[in-house]
Amino acid sequence: MTLTREYYHKLISILKEICLLKNNDPENFSHLKKDLLTIINNVRNFNLIPLTFTEDFWNTLNTNTYSNFFSQKLILINELHFELYECLYITRLRYGGELLFYLYEIRLAILNLPIDELIVFNEDIKIPEYYYLNDNLLFINEDEKKERIKKYKASQRSSLIKKQRVSISKKYYDSVEDHLKKDLQFYQNYIGLNFPSISKQFSFYRKNIRAYLTQAMSNEIFEFRIHSYDNSGKNTSISLVKQYFDFYPAYFYNLEEISEKQTAAIVQSLKKSEYINIFTRDFIFQELISVFLLNANESVVCEFTKFLLKCQLYQILKMSNDEISIFDFLAEKENKKFAFEIYHHKSRSLEKISDKIEQVKPILNNFSVIFVFSSFPGDLIVKTLKQNNIEVLFISELIDKIKKIDNDNIIEWYIKENIITIQNDIVLSKKFEGETLIKRLQNCPTGEKFWTEYEEIGIDIFKFLFEDSFKTYLAEKQVENSKKNHRRDLVVSNYYKDSSSFWAEIKQHYNAKAIIVDFKNYAEKLNSTTLFSVSKYTTKNVGNFAIVFSRKGLDKTAVIEQQSLYQHNKLILEFNDIDLNEMILEKINGNDPLDRLKSKEFEIVIS
Repeated sequence: MTLTREYYHKLISILKEICLLKNNDPENFSHLKKDLLTIINNVRNFNLIPLTFTEDFWNTLNTNTYSNFFSQKLILINELHFELYECLYITRLRYGGELLFYLYEIRLAILNLPIDELIVFNEDIKIPEYYYLNDNLLFINEDEKKERIKKYKASQRSSLIKKQRVSISKKYYDSVEDHLKKDLQFYQNYIGLNFPSISKQFSFYRKNIRAYLTQAMSNEIFEFRIHSYDNSGKNTSISLVKQYFDFYPAYFYNLEEISEKQTAAIVQSLKKSEYINIFTRDFIFQELISVFLLNANESVVCEFTKFLLKCQLYQILKMSNDEISIFDFLAEKENKKFAFEIYHHKSRSLEKISDKIEQVKPILNNFSVIFVFSSFPGDLIVKTLKQNNIEVLFISELIDKIKKIDNDNIIEWYIKENIITIQNDIVLSKKFEGETLIKRLQNCPTGEKFWTEYEEIGIDIFKFLFEDSFKTYLAEKQVENSKKNHRRDLVVSNYYKDSSSFWAEIKQHYNAKAIIVDFKNYAEKLNSTTLFSVSKYTTKNVGNFAIVFSRKGLDKTAVIEQQSLYQHNKLILEFNDIDLNEMILEKINGNDPLDRLKSKEFEIVIS
């Protein structure tokens, strides 16, 4: 049995035990709550299964039970029932042919409630998105209830699909492990020999590597998972766990109780008849580019861009003092002149970009102006530049052009010769944290039922993006006012670090002593009513500023409302999934996500 399955069974078992509790048994209830807390803490601490519970659930779990016994019991049952259902969706757990079995198992656990308590549960049930077996749980008497239990058990037995037992020989496990060790040895030797000073920045270099063979859609292939963990200076290891995983978590949760920070993960199909090397020269090259750009400053990236252009037969031109004050460099190719402006860590807010556009307009007739970005700056910036006849180019595009003619060795040589010019302080676990946040956001369904999950993701994203822009990050989630009619999802103290930052500006202009962040998990765009409701959270004490995370953005009525609120000195900024994905990637690449906030504000100001 896989560890994931063990914990899932434990959660079902404790749900059953809570349902069996009598109202006059607070002592056993306290013991069960402690057991449940231990299980959930293990799941969370070892990052085993995606679980999301509300504040009410946590408060109940950590409160001594002397009164309101049934209401506390119902809160735990309702949320456990919901989470166990939701775990069966493929964005949380992976398994095959056992859906109905576990649905009946959860249902049978709930039927341990007395009839009168089932009535209340049926009224208050938190309905899962995919609510199979959704027949009501109302019974006239115990005999009728027993018949339903009998029916469920019979259906559960018949639902079991006889799965073909997957038998993997020790010889096969050893063969895959040998291949993996050999490939990783090449990977590590190549990096250690060619890039020793930045070797620790590579995801699988001298880390603890754990690999797994998991169930896949076809019987002819496995899903091959390779996880990399920080070894904290200890001896490194490479191991294929010799167990077949047929019940396991979604990407990239742990399959074992491992406390070390995960730094990277790979998943690919592995044919039973053929082993394919993952850690190729091309894989190393892609990582090398990422490591180089993550650690390089503005001037290093500028020189790197010049080199890439020279490889494509551009000639770098000398510049006059006036030209130096406007552009990073000039180039010529085929009798055509180009002016380049490089954006790596340079501020890329819409206001700053707009100022730069005004600065270059006088010479657009003499040069083709190109703004080069090391990461995507957002559709708004790209659209604004193109509207002003300025070309947008990405460093990745320049690299791809050289790769297409199999000349990537020259890029590798350049980086090797210029390693001394870059820093060496990127924390791999932070990079992986950002990439995992993107996956969590992509996997979170829209709708009210998943509000808590989306809120948890949003809180984590906000902290990831902005924690280091405050002297001390002080945050409190789900705060109600004294009348309990306005609830803010997250409030962050505006204890800003930099007196010239966006946070300092909003404190000055909008009296924002705290930053209000609200999370809207709607499946459609936000309308004016929804946006206006957020403005009610702003007060004289807190300030007239708020941020909204949404899934789809604002509709036309909400945009008009946003502008109207601004006219009344209230600034509400909204960021959708696309914005957040891009901001996370920018943060990983060393850019300041506060530029996006400034851009959003400037867009409202000029509209």
